[in-house]
Amino acid sequence: MTRRTDARTHGRTARAARVLLLCACCVGASVHPSFAQCPDGTPPPCAVRPYHAPAPPPNSVAVLYFDNLSRDTSDAYLADGLTEELIIRLSQVARLRVSSRFESLRVRGHDPSDPRALGRALGAAYLVTGSLQQAGQRVRLGVSLVRASSGATVWGDVYDRTGGDLLAIQSDIASAVAQAIVGQLLPDERASLARRPTSDPLAYRFFLSGLGAANTVSENGLRTGLEFFDRAIERDSSFALAYAWKANAWVMLADGYVPGREGYAEVRTAAEEALQRDSSVGLAYAMLSQAVDALDLDAPRAIALGERAVRLAPRDAWGHVALGNALLLGGARDSALREARRAWEADTLSPAVAIIWMWTAYMAGRLDTMTAALPRLHGALGAEDAAALEGLRRFGQRDFAGALPHLTWRYYGGIVAGEEVATLVALGRPDAARAVTDSMAHASASGYYNAYAVAKAWAALGNADSAFAWLERAHEQRTIWFTAVAVDPVLAPLYGDARWPAFLRRIGVVR
Repeated sequence: MTRRTDARTHGRTARAARVLLLCACCVGASVHPSFAQCPDGTPPPCAVRPYHAPAPPPNSVAVLYFDNLSRDTSDAYLADGLTEELIIRLSQVARLRVSSRFESLRVRGHDPSDPRALGRALGAAYLVTGSLQQAGQRVRLGVSLVRASSGATVWGDVYDRTGGDLLAIQSDIASAVAQAIVGQLLPDERASLARRPTSDPLAYRFFLSGLGAANTVSENGLRTGLEFFDRAIERDSSFALAYAWKANAWVMLADGYVPGREGYAEVRTAAEEALQRDSSVGLAYAMLSQAVDALDLDAPRAIALGERAVRLAPRDAWGHVALGNALLLGGARDSALREARRAWEADTLSPAVAIIWMWTAYMAGRLDTMTAALPRLHGALGAEDAAALEGLRRFGQRDFAGALPHLTWRYYGGIVAGEEVATLVALGRPDAARAVTDSMAHASASGYYNAYAVAKAWAALGNADSAFAWLERAHEQRTIWFTAVAVDPVLAPLYGDARWPAFLRRIGVVR
């Protein structure tokens, strides 16, 4: 839809353009002596006014990753989990603007003695710093709230306890920080910050260590996180949040490290266990929505679960991700893109969320969104991620020569493999395209590889029989990428095949 230009805005823009044009014409021309002075009345050369970044909102705070001062390096997971749980708790206070964990990760290791620079980098008026030291059953946790502009300590405390109850400590810290920034807490804010997800202190410790390990997003970290979540659940079988984050860890493992069918079955089980214990956990609804997408291809139910997740936790990116995936499966591409963008707005430095937003834009055919957004995402994306998404954008624009250097079938379970093969075909290199396809098929035979990527490659090569055979395998794998099967541009050569509508109906994707 074309946006109508407001006449007043157009007038202001035109006037500004005329002023800039007049100023440009004056450069190098003779200047009357009466105008030969700077804006402050002094003679030229004029001093260049320094750029002043806008002050961060007065209610903004960033939690810097706590230092692990323990001799045991495994306590680093606990220190990270304390940081991330505090970020989650403070985010529940709507009057606070809390930097995401990815923003805090960006400045990890920077010199904490320059709070002004850290505050500018994070756009935060306040910084929370902390350290953890543990020896046996004794825990020492020091925390400070610092005003970034001056470095002045607004609040601080040291918790030195034997058998330290981190549940009580976290509640105290969150309440003290929030109150120091926004003033007297409202009753619902106080209740939210004081809520205990478990009554077992040791279960909570395991849960925090699970958060810290799983949020490394490496396979080893995710599996270590699962071990900690299971230990937390063994201590307290009613620990709903531990089940919800266990489901999240399986979502991160699925498709990349384990087949979707296996991973999302674990997601479904853990999410349902969480909701049986606490029906108000928004993250659990988001994870269950993802499982319903992948395992059942049931768009209406997945949408309903995603909507519930967003209602319960509107500031959590995962709810918007889940709803966006479900809407894409249901054919509502514009609505899916809207939710993917909202997910990114909730967590602007999350690599996973940024990839999902751009992938949804590509599948929705909104290359203009990709063109405008990609330059803004380099703070979140790694070099490989940025290259792959740029390849998708160029492919969508039919800039095949420009796309090819950015595309590789080895990237992230084959997410851009079909586009690489289609690009080689478009450039008149069918032998190279076939070689890539054979490499993917070989990888699938020797271990897990996403069959959906291979199906796209065969479609690009014009081999409909092989494409349909691999689509059947992809459906059997239950990959989450299958949610885009009805709108994927690389599968367009199959649209005219009589088997296409029958295949979609049989798997439950009706258009």
